[in-house]
Amino acid sequence: MLPARSRDVPSAAEEAELKAHAEHLQSHGYTILRGVLSDEEVAETRARLDLRIAAKMVAGLGERDGVPQTGAAIAAGGSTISIGGPENSAIIGFPGLLGAAPEVAELLIKPFLLNPRLLDLAEAIMGPYVQGDGFYAVGTPPPSYTGKPTGAVARSALLAEAAGWHRDAYSQHSMWRSNPGWADDLAGGGKPFTPPLAMHMLCYLQVRAPKLTVDLPRPSVHAKGIPYHWYHWQDMDGPGGALMVVPGSHRSSFGDRPSTAAEEAAVLALDARAGDACVFHCDMLHSGSANHAPDGAWRYMLTSFVVRAGFPHRDDFTNPPLVHRLLAEARATGDRRVLRFFGADAEAGGPLRREELQWRAAIEAERKLLRPAL
Repeated sequence: MLPARSRDVPSAAEEAELKAHAEHLQSHGYTILRGVLSDEEVAETRARLDLRIAAKMVAGLGERDGVPQTGAAIAAGGSTISIGGPENSAIIGFPGLLGAAPEVAELLIKPFLLNPRLLDLAEAIMGPYVQGDGFYAVGTPPPSYTGKPTGAVARSALLAEAAGWHRDAYSQHSMWRSNPGWADDLAGGGKPFTPPLAMHMLCYLQVRAPKLTVDLPRPSVHAKGIPYHWYHWQDMDGPGGALMVVPGSHRSSFGDRPSTAAEEAAVLALDARAGDACVFHCDMLHSGSANHAPDGAWRYMLTSFVVRAGFPHRDDFTNPPLVHRLLAEARATGDRRVLRFFGADAEAGGPLRREELQWRAAIEAERKLLRPAL
């Protein structure tokens, strides 16, 4: 079930792509990896999530003002519905897809959850050892539930309906923004890049767009030299809704939401295509937007959090049979990266112990340069 990991030295093109993504994430707070999921993988994952969401629509998913709420009632209010958390809850939760929806998770292990392109990037940004933290899906209800207008909406409407501005877990932004120790760095409104304790890997599964009489061309190469893939899908910048971000807000004194015309002008609606993965720093300010898809289809968001190895993780990596199978395969093949991802690499004390030994070696090397004590 695991991705095949090449033992060959990465090609020059692969190294250049990784470098470009890492530089963009460091400077902007995010980057987009194109074509992480194929058309077929998007379609099959959507089909399995549709079955899950249909069951949640008729189930009781909590109460509001003492009144029991079905999934359909919650969706009618415009709220998202999580998939992978508790069956009787609409909110994001755990044990996550690996435990609660293994038929969905198994499709996504190779192309998304343990994709070497994504983990290479995480290691390049966060350090050499990373670990999983949470893996789930979120469904945003279509206008058939919410009553919202269908079709593309103006930028002003996107900004007006964005109510979910936030930074992710492990964010240090609120601390460094007001801490006097950062005063010199903030003199120009910014601070140096700091490796995050957590990174968010997000992939939207958009619905098929209406058939066009003529296929409209798209750029074949991104400005950074990273190839685009061509899809016949509704993209994030279409009626399905966009992920909106404030580039650079992971390194600036930008507040908790855009509140002025100048701050709203800084908001970018990302142009990710169906099957692309957006990876971003936990300190970058971002928000989703409403689903205006005209065909009544849900908008699904796959989300995987990674953290520095050794951190406590929120997902359940102990009980799910699917995790047991993945760990057995990783042990048989000697895949330490997968063992680390699930917090199961205990050889030589695990990732933290190996880091401590590296730190100690660096300290000893420095001490050799000092004069002997008198």
